Amino acid sequence: MRFHSRHLAIVLTLMFPLFAHAQDEERPRTLLGDSNRVTGAYFGMTGRYTGVLSSDVLHIGFSGAVIINHRIAFGIMGTWSTSPIKNDAYREFLVDNGQASDLSGLELRYGYWGVLVEPVLWHRSAVHVALPVSIGLGSASYSFPPPGSDGYQRNRTDGQAFFALEPGLEVELSIVDALRVGFGGSYLYTSDITLPETPADVLRTPMARMTIKIGEW
Repeated sequence: MRFHSRHLAIVLTLMFPLFAHAQDEERPRTLLGDSNRVTGAYFGMTGRYTGVLSSDVLHIGFSGAVIINHRIAFGIMGTWSTSPIKNDAYREFLVDNGQASDLSGLELRYGYWGVLVEPVLWHRSAVHVALPVSIGLGSASYSFPPPGSDGYQRNRTDGQAFFALEPGLEVELSIVDALRVGFGGSYLYTSDITLPETPADVLRTPMARMTIKIGEW
């Protein structure tokens, strides 16, 4: 028994590299290669500037992502309009349909949130290019403050959800190891907006953007 056990151990030792090689050959390939690893993560804040219904609109957005092999980030994002967007045609629509309240504060507000994929070109350079792509869902609604309110309480009149896709390009500057600043632009594509007296493509606009990121790459 001692003789057979010794020979069995020798045979298994010799065959182990063959089994390991066969398993390596059978492993499915991945889009990002076979040496994927998390090399960092960041928290970002993005300001966006655009125009909607002849109004200048500023967005404030946030993102968080992990970075794979220094070259691509995966995470989540969200952004919301912070500027008043007036629509006289919609206000007249409400008046014509019996809305007797004070509508002077009537505004369109919207935001969207979802997943973020961000490839990075020339990541070793102090000046490099980021290609953020956001995809997700958003919400747009008209609302106004009721008389005597403090401005935070609002009465919603109409609203809807929409699909959002925002591809972009930013030139990023590595200020210090933990801080990057990016400048660029993007385009917001949405599904049709079906609110009364509102163009279906009202939110499909180009945007100027600036991003500040804090993290490790």
